[in-house]
Amino acid sequence: MTAETYQEAMSIMNLDVEAKREQALSSLIKQKRLMVKTYNKRVKKKSFKLNDLVWKVRLPMGHRDHFYGKWTPQWEGPFRVVRTCSGNSYGLQHTDGRMIRTNINEKFIKAYHPTIWEKYAQNIQKSFPEFWENMRK
Repeated sequence: MTAETYQEAMSIMNLDVEAKREQALSSLIKQKRLMVKTYNKRVKKKSFKLNDLVWKVRLPMGHRDHFYGKWTPQWEGPFRVVRTCSGNSYGLQHTDGRMIRTNINEKFIKAYHPTIWEKYAQNIQKSFPEFWENMRK
């Protein structure tokens, strides 16, 4: 084999390698796009408006009260959204008007839905005043 034919064979082989490399890269990009699309199907975007009521995660996360054990509440609230900030964070306020000093990221808050107890508390209070007073002590 002469030097010229050898160099010609090597350049053809290099072209094949480059083509396979480009093919692998395009396949990889296609797979990544598919993964992103599949992942984003299940992601639910949270957004809160001003004056919405929200729950806030109790920090430190995973902390357990010795009295409640595994039934320790993981969320506290309700809080009112008073401002929206950049980076998906919100300024919160207690329902009695006290402000929370730091902004809370949206992944640490969720929409507030009153419990059945809160929903019917007024009716229970009117119907059973002595029971209500004992519960508040």
